[in-house]
Amino acid sequence: MSSGVHRRDAATLASHANKLKGINPVRNPTPKVRAAVIGLGWPGIQHLKGYIADARAEVIAVCDLDKTHAQQVAVQYKIPHTYTNHLEMLDNGDIDAVSVCLPNFLHAPISIDALNAGKHVLCEKPPARSAAEAKAMADTAHQNGKTLMYALVQRFDGSTQRLKHLIQEGELGEVYFGKAGYVRRRGIPIGKEGWFVDKARAGGGALIDIGVHALDCVWWLMNSPKPVEVMGVTYTHFRHLVPDNVRYDVDDATFAQIYFENGATIVLETTWALNLPGDNYIKVAGTKAGASLNPFTLYTEEDGKELDKPIDAPSMNSFDEEVKHFVACIVEGKEPISSAEQGIMLMQMLDGIYESAEKGQSVSITDMSATGK
Repeated sequence: MSSGVHRRDAATLASHANKLKGINPVRNPTPKVRAAVIGLGWPGIQHLKGYIADARAEVIAVCDLDKTHAQQVAVQYKIPHTYTNHLEMLDNGDIDAVSVCLPNFLHAPISIDALNAGKHVLCEKPPARSAAEAKAMADTAHQNGKTLMYALVQRFDGSTQRLKHLIQEGELGEVYFGKAGYVRRRGIPIGKEGWFVDKARAGGGALIDIGVHALDCVWWLMNSPKPVEVMGVTYTHFRHLVPDNVRYDVDDATFAQIYFENGATIVLETTWALNLPGDNYIKVAGTKAGASLNPFTLYTEEDGKELDKPIDAPSMNSFDEEVKHFVACIVEGKEPISSAEQGIMLMQMLDGIYESAEKGQSVSITDMSATGK
């Protein structure tokens, strides 16, 4: 039998397997995924540029409450359709996929609207305000046979990808410990109408805003084990840095320790404001070696002597790579590396940290698998 027949058989089997998972590849009369972006702030523009950079995609619509801004973006990037109402945009049957780049409280409802309208969804981080919202999103994606991916961009950095490969190749042995930090000395975001620092709209503060990046990155490098218990503390000591007329009821510093079903542990620290120097780091330790991303170094031994070995990594645009992966998942009908199911577990960890801080004790994390999983 020829190699060509083998390839066709393999493609057929892969397609059948993905259908069983509930993921349907796009069936366009044209080869390109026709995308739309909802929310044209800085993240939304990065998504837009990512689609433009991908030969298998094109942006055919943008949506933003600021009509003038939407029109300006459409003219600049030669996009044919503009909307100020996402429901009107979702009625456009030519759209295959949407990026949801909006404040946290809109992630779940608008993603669910898009999924129910038959669109694949790339939703900005955090997945939602809570694990319950993330589960509703995952269930909706499964019920509609659509791809739901989260924009956890640090997974697509060149150094992260390189370290992931080294771990998969066994260079570090069994990875059992991770430490991650996203620490600002000063840097409290306010957002339009103060949504960033309003718990009802944001879901939390520093932890859910930037801590989610650090936690997700180290967790993914450790092969995304199932969390079972968490201990966390939160602090709010920098209210004075925020205007008096802005509601401020979120954490400006959070510290946590998370335990996993496989015996691994993650230690996390994240702050918007702290009277210590800022820092941004990811570290993992295994039975054979350890590694850090900043600086990108392998900590190992040779001939019985400790050796710190600098590692090279490819330079790449993380946002472009993220969108490229989303498009590939749609075209090929495969599950994203930042999947809907992982979004639930990630939010369970964040929920658990907040609950632990409130109760002053560790809390257990129970299974919340998406429907059909």
